[in-house]
Amino acid sequence: MRILKTSTPEAFIAAALQHLTDVIIAAQADGKTITVGLSGGSTPKPIYEKLSLEKKIDWKRVRFFLLDERYVPTDHSDSNTKMIHETLLMNDAASAPFLFPDTTLPLEDCIAKYDNIVSALRPDLVILGMGSDGHIASLFPPVPPEAFGPASVIHTQTDRFAIRDRISVTFPVLEAAEKRVFLITGAEKSALLSKMQIDMQDGSLSPASVLMDDRTTWVVGS
Repeated sequence: MRILKTSTPEAFIAAALQHLTDVIIAAQADGKTITVGLSGGSTPKPIYEKLSLEKKIDWKRVRFFLLDERYVPTDHSDSNTKMIHETLLMNDAASAPFLFPDTTLPLEDCIAKYDNIVSALRPDLVILGMGSDGHIASLFPPVPPEAFGPASVIHTQTDRFAIRDRISVTFPVLEAAEKRVFLITGAEKSALLSKMQIDMQDGSLSPASVLMDDRTTWVVGS
C-alpha cells in the first residue's frame, strides 16, 4: 500500500490528478479499453474537472461506471450520476462511455439490472473515498454480509445522510480492481487511516481495511 500525503488543497488536487493520469495511461499501454469505477461526493469534484481536460489520456479507450449511487432521479442535486456528468464527462473526456444505475426503475429492478451490468466488468481502476465513519462506496459499517458477495451490486441503507436508500458495488468488485486510489482529506479521515494501519479491524466495521494491499494508493489531503 502506498500513501501520498499533501499539505495544501492545491497540492492534494495536483497529486491526485497526476497519479490518476499515470495509472490510466499505464493501463492503456497495451492498447486496450480500460474500465474505471467512480465514486461521488465532494472530494473528487475538482479532480474530476481537471482530469476531464487531460489530453495525454486516450478517452476513446476509457469506460466509466459508478461504484455507488443514491436512489434518486439523475437530475437530483444528490445524484452521483449528475455530478459525474457535470464534472468528469466534459471537455476531452465527454465521449467516454458511462454506466450507471437506472433509478427510474423500482429499486429492486434497478439493483438487479445494474448487478447484471457490473458483474460483467473487471475494473482496471477504482476511485474511492472514505467517510468519517469509515464507509466506502455505500458500504456503511457495520457492513451487511451480502456486501462480501456473491452479488456485484446490493441495496444498502444509511441514517447518516438525507438519502437513505443506496445502490453499491460489493467487495468482490473492489477487490478485483487492478488498481485502487483513495482520495481523502481532513484530519479525522487521516487519523482513521493511521488507525487502520496500526489495528487492522474486521472488514464489516472498517471496510477500507479489506483493500489495504499493494494495489491500493491513498492520496491524503490536509
